Amino acid sequence: MKPRVRVQRGATLETPVKKKVSQRGTMADSSVQNILSRLMEEKHTFTYKKLVVPMSMRSPYWKYYGFPATEDGDILTKVKIVCVLCKAQLAYNKNTSNLRMHLQNRHAKELMELVAEHPPEIRPSHKQQQAQVQEEQEISPIRHTSNNSKQQKRTKCHRSLENTDSGFTKQGNVYFTQADGSIEIDGDLQFMSDPNISISNFTQDEETSSTIQIFSPPTAANPNVVLQQGSENNKNISDAIAEFLILDLQRADVVEGRGFQRLIATLRSPCEIPSKGRLVDEILPSMQCHLKESEQEFLQLFTGDYGITIEEWVSNNDESFLTFSVHYQHKTEPSLETRVMSTVHCPNSNGVDLHEYWTVFIDALFSEWHINANKVTAIVIATSCTELIQVLASKNFILVPCLMYSLQECASFLLSLSDVHPVLQKCRALLGLIHRHPTALASLRMQEPELQVDEPVVTDCPAIWMTTYQMLEQLSLRRALFPSVLENVTELSADQRLQLLLSEEEWTVVDDIVAALGPFKVAVLTLSEERFPLLSLLEPLLWQLCSSHLQDKDGDSLLVMKLKQILRDNLAAKYVNEDVRTLLRTSTMLDPRFKTLGYADEDVKEDVYERIQKSLEELYEQNPTSIEFSPTPNKKPRLSGMALLLGGVCETKGSVGLNDKAKLELDQFKSETSAPLDACPLQWWSHGSVKCPNLVHLARRYLTLPAAVMPAHRIPLPQALIFHERRKILAPDEADTLLFLNTNYHG
Repeated sequence: MKPRVRVQRGATLETPVKKKVSQRGTMADSSVQNILSRLMEEKHTFTYKKLVVPMSMRSPYWKYYGFPATEDGDILTKVKIVCVLCKAQLAYNKNTSNLRMHLQNRHAKELMELVAEHPPEIRPSHKQQQAQVQEEQEISPIRHTSNNSKQQKRTKCHRSLENTDSGFTKQGNVYFTQADGSIEIDGDLQFMSDPNISISNFTQDEETSSTIQIFSPPTAANPNVVLQQGSENNKNISDAIAEFLILDLQRADVVEGRGFQRLIATLRSPCEIPSKGRLVDEILPSMQCHLKESEQEFLQLFTGDYGITIEEWVSNNDESFLTFSVHYQHKTEPSLETRVMSTVHCPNSNGVDLHEYWTVFIDALFSEWHINANKVTAIVIATSCTELIQVLASKNFILVPCLMYSLQECASFLLSLSDVHPVLQKCRALLGLIHRHPTALASLRMQEPELQVDEPVVTDCPAIWMTTYQMLEQLSLRRALFPSVLENVTELSADQRLQLLLSEEEWTVVDDIVAALGPFKVAVLTLSEERFPLLSLLEPLLWQLCSSHLQDKDGDSLLVMKLKQILRDNLAAKYVNEDVRTLLRTSTMLDPRFKTLGYADEDVKEDVYERIQKSLEELYEQNPTSIEFSPTPNKKPRLSGMALLLGGVCETKGSVGLNDKAKLELDQFKSETSAPLDACPLQWWSHGSVKCPNLVHLARRYLTLPAAVMPAHRIPLPQALIFHERRKILAPDEADTLLFLNTNYHG
C-alpha cells in the first residue's frame, strides 16, 4: 500500500508510513515530500501565457481546463489547473471530480452541453451481468482467458471517447487556450481535496506519454489563430464570427486584433479564427451570394406591388454612398418585409456622365432583382443626388421624401441660422472643455444628482439633429452648475472662464431652439412606436405638425415664432408635389385608423374616395373572375308558381355593374369602425380581407411603402447613433456586403 500524504490549510506535512515499504516507494515519497516542503516554505508565482492539456488527459471535462504554461507550451506547474471559462484556479487531484463540481456549480450550461456530447456509459446491473456470464458459459463451455482482457476492456471504453465528433477527444488532439494570468502557490495552500487519492505520482503524467502539441502563435504574416480541432467545430466558429460581423456591423479587420483573438480563444478553446482575407474574400461574399439568389428567386415569382427606398450616407472620408432597398408585403403574414438590394458609391462628376450612369445602374438593378417598374408604387428617397432624382423622375416614378430625412434637413437649416449657430458653437466649446478636463467633469458629475437629471450631457453628432437637440436640452437643465464647474479649470483665467460661460441672452436662445424643435422630437417618437411606420402615417403627422404643434403659442418669444415659421415652410415645401400628396391621401384613407381623413376638407375627401373607387374598378377589370359575389348558373332556371302569378308585379334588375360593386365594397370598408391608433393596419387588413376581398389588394399596394427609409428599430436616438457610427467606418469594399447581410440575414 502506498503512503498517503494529505496537506491541509496551515498544517504541517505528515506522512504516515508503514514499516513494510519498499525502498523505491520510500525514495518516491521522499521526493514528493521534498517538493511539497519547498512549496510550503516559499511562495511561488507562475506567470503563464497558455493553458495547456497534455494528450494523456482523456476525460472530456478537460475541454474547459488547462495547466498554466509558457508561450512555447511548456507546463509551469501541475499543482493547479485553470478554468478557461472564468479563470478560476483549482487544485489538481489526479481525477476529474473537482472539475465536474466546478462546472456544476459555476457553468451548468456548459456541463449540460458536455454531457450531451459525451453521454455517460450505462453499466449493466448485477443481474444483467450474471445473465450475460451465464449466456457466455452456455455458448462456450470453456472460457479462454486472455492476458490482455483488462487492457482490451479499458481500450473499448476509451475508444468510445476517441470516436466522438466533438473535436476534443480524438486521438492526437490537445486542448489549449491563449490566455494570460498568474498562479501563486504558498504554504497555506490546500491542494488535495480527496484523502483517498495518492500524490506519490504528482511528478508524473496520467500515462507515460507526455507529448504536447503546440501551434505557433499568430503573426502579421499569418493572422489566424490556428488550433487543432474538428472541421465541423471550425466551421461553427467561422459562422459565429461572420454573424458577429453581420449583426453588429463590424469591419472584418476586427478579427486581427489581439484582444478579439484572446476573447474567442477564452470563450471556446480550441478554435480557429478565420483571417480577414478569408472573411472578405470567401465567407461573407458566399453568404451574400446564396442569400441574394434566394431573394431574387422569390421576387421573380412575386406578383404583388413593391416599394423602393434610397438612403444616402457619408463615410468617414466624406465619400457618399447610396443604399437601395425593396419593400413588400407577404400575402400570408401581416408584415412589411425589407430587403437591401445594393449599396453603391456615388461617383463624382469628373469625366462621368452621371445621368447616363444612374440610368444604366437603375435598369441593371431592377433587372437583377426581377422588379417590374409598373409594380413599383413609389420610391421613398433620402438623398440629395440631383442626377439620380432626375433619372427616377424621367421614368415616371413617384418620389416621396423620407420623413426622417426631411426633419433632418429642416433642423440642420435652422441650426445653421445666424441667430442660432454662434450659440451652438459656444455650447460645443464649453462642453468639450469640460469633457477634456477630468476635475471639471468630476465636479459636474458630483453636482448632477441634486438636479435629478436622468440623461447624461454629451457632445452632439451634427449628422443626427436629435443629438444636438438632446445636448442643448441637457445643457439648459445644468446651466446653474457651469460657473462652479469651470472654477476647477485652473489653467484658465477668470476672464477666459467668463468668455466660455453663456450669457442670459444666449441661454434664452438655447431654450428657444429646444422649444422650436420639440414638435420634431414628438414626430420621431411617434414613428419609433410604430411596428411598421407606413407612409399612411405621414400626412396625418405633417398636418399635426404644421397646423398645431409648429403654430405660435402664448408665451413664445419672437425667436421661437421665427424658428417655427421657418420649420413650417421648409417642411411643407418638401411635399407640395400633387402626385405625392395624392399618394399620401390615398394611403391614409386605406389605413383603417385614418380612413375618415378627419383633417381634410370635404372636397379632398370626395376626390380621394373617387380615385380609390376608380382604382378598384380597374382592379375588377383586370381580374373579373375574382370579383363575382356568387356564381351565375349556366342552366335556365325553372319557372316557379310565384314567378308565374306575380312576375309582372315584382321588378327585377340586371346584373350589378363594376361601378356599383366597387362603391358597395368601398362603403363596406367605410362603415367599419375605425381601428385604434395603436393598431397595426397590416394586421387589420389580414382579418378584414373577408369583408373587402378586393379592396385588400389595393390596400396592399398603398400600404407597402414606409414613411422613412430606415426601419423602426433604427429610429430611436441610441440605435440611430450606434448604426450611424458603425456604418460610416465601413471599408468601401465591405460596405455593400455587410449592409446587405445586416438587413437580409436572419440566422
